[in-house]
Amino acid sequence: MTLPSLAEFIRLMPASVVTAPPSRWLADCLASQGDYLVLMDQEHAPIYGLSLSQLLQLNQTSNAALMPPVSNHLKASSAPVTETAQIDEIADELHLIEQQTPLDTVIQQVVTAPDQPWAVVDHQGRYQGMLDIPRLLANIVRSAAVAQAADAEAIAPPAPDSMASQSQTALLTYLGHELKTPLTSLLGLSSLLKMGSENLTPRQIRYTGLIQQHCRRLAAWVNTLVDLGRIESGTLRLVPQVIDLSSLWAEAYSQAALRAGLEQHTPGLSVPLALQSASPPLTLVADEVRLRQMLSCLMQTALVNRDAVPAGESRLLDIVQWDNWLGFAISGMTDRFALEHLSQAMTIRPFAAAPAAATPLSAEMGHWLEWLLVRKLAQLHQGELVMTVHHDTETVIRPTLLLPISPLPDATRSSRFLLVVAPFESDSLARLWQQANQLNYQLLITTHSQAAMEIAAHLPVAAVLVLLQSQQMREDLQTLKAGLAANNQLLIALVPPHLSAYLGELPVDRELLWPTDGLGSVLLQPPTTLPAPSRLTILYLRSEEQTASPNPKFPHVFHDFGCRVLEVDDLQQASLLKRVWRPDVAVLDPEIVDPQTYLQTLSQLSELTALPLITLTMGATQAAHAIAQLSVFPCLVAETAWNTPESAERMSAWLVQVLQVAATESTS
Repeated sequence: MTLPSLAEFIRLMPASVVTAPPSRWLADCLASQGDYLVLMDQEHAPIYGLSLSQLLQLNQTSNAALMPPVSNHLKASSAPVTETAQIDEIADELHLIEQQTPLDTVIQQVVTAPDQPWAVVDHQGRYQGMLDIPRLLANIVRSAAVAQAADAEAIAPPAPDSMASQSQTALLTYLGHELKTPLTSLLGLSSLLKMGSENLTPRQIRYTGLIQQHCRRLAAWVNTLVDLGRIESGTLRLVPQVIDLSSLWAEAYSQAALRAGLEQHTPGLSVPLALQSASPPLTLVADEVRLRQMLSCLMQTALVNRDAVPAGESRLLDIVQWDNWLGFAISGMTDRFALEHLSQAMTIRPFAAAPAAATPLSAEMGHWLEWLLVRKLAQLHQGELVMTVHHDTETVIRPTLLLPISPLPDATRSSRFLLVVAPFESDSLARLWQQANQLNYQLLITTHSQAAMEIAAHLPVAAVLVLLQSQQMREDLQTLKAGLAANNQLLIALVPPHLSAYLGELPVDRELLWPTDGLGSVLLQPPTTLPAPSRLTILYLRSEEQTASPNPKFPHVFHDFGCRVLEVDDLQQASLLKRVWRPDVAVLDPEIVDPQTYLQTLSQLSELTALPLITLTMGATQAAHAIAQLSVFPCLVAETAWNTPESAERMSAWLVQVLQVAATESTS
């Protein structure tokens, strides 16, 4: 594949000298109709990058000393001191790349920091322009797709769906970045108008507020496009950590209220009862930024549809805990979202007519793209966006974000969820809920078999129940049976009496003449056998360079479980112990100073890489996931509080569960 030159991907951006006043920087940026400005020294070497919003912030701050950068990527620069705010606190540090650098080398450098600004310089370090990363990435995807299609043409016909998906991903990424320029300019200019609101009429002030509100909404959709493109291309990475939901709730609410144009709402009114009464605080393991993004979308929908909240209630979301799962359901929302529109394939037509029994996703309900992103982010967290059945005075169905409290490997996850394929208005739902509730199962509802396939692929549902409505549903059962076979999920057909004589033998695991009270006999399946902790041998890996204050819980907590613990601070000795004692699992001590270097050394020893490795901190987990040879089981209990009996019991149960799962993996 022939690569073009770097010159084709240079985007001209306005530049100004660092010695000029901030007012001149802003004027230069606005005069070029850009949304980004590059600051240069006297030798035209780029130093800083400033967005339009950062320029506005600088122009509003009081005088202070401007400190020059200490160093540059290619050369040191010495910018004189200017009378303005501390620019190094808000400006972007530019990554520099020479114009003559081969494009394949540029690609290798850019992919390490695709979200950072890259400035192109000549061989003397003088500014030439900014690297247009969206165009570069889109060109890479397009060229790779063409080359792949050419290689496969002699073997098999091209796959249209695959080609369309790749092209669509490139288009989403490119358009998303291109739309940011005019939107940022509109937000910046409307902010300037609002700063001089004393000279505006009330109508003009209202219009300025509307411009800002809709620009924020469009900017959110643009960011959604970019995130969807990153998910499709596999470049979006999650940073899991233990999150206190009560501290995250107000931030998510503020974002939702701002985008809904309801800045005056009180965040405290939206806190659900589960957070107000939780002791210890309710936590889960997730990416903090992405979890806030998902909750904000749900809250925005509830704010826009305030009529859905019952009179006298102020909460927006309800939190329900089912074993190791948390469900975030929109309070009082009974509209049945057409979740089949949020398909895994992005080639689906989002604006096709929805079934009469479902409410199409629209701008009023939260934009289709935002809900699609919520679902994909939930799936990355081993969760889903589903319709759940709740029962108070009557049976109601609510859209619910379902996330695991502590993620586990896909092959070993379990739940008490029953996925039902039936119309939302079906009279059978109340009877199903009653029987499932007595057996401690929770109902998830979908109206479409294809949606059921996707949900079953991402959630460990115990069984899929299909309410037959016609003889034509046999093909759907055949497709479902083939898709569920890989996960050993039970497929049950609920057959109405008037169809039982005409259907014959169905491709399912069990048939039930519906309605019936015999659902429990079908669901009684033997649980997966897990080894007792007292029969496990743990290889506890320490380092000679430990931190000064060791964690008092480790490794003593494993002795409390009855495990045999082999402590070792030398990897060569650990390899020998593994051959002699044959431990079930390895545990990495949370006090190791440099887990990345330690794990790189460990990866060279085949005896140790064959063991499942449990990591107890986020830093060790990230370092372990970067090494392909390791089988990693994260359990971030070393970063959580054990100071109350309830929290200690919860952390211990989580740790025992991960130990058992990892030990099962080593024997399989």
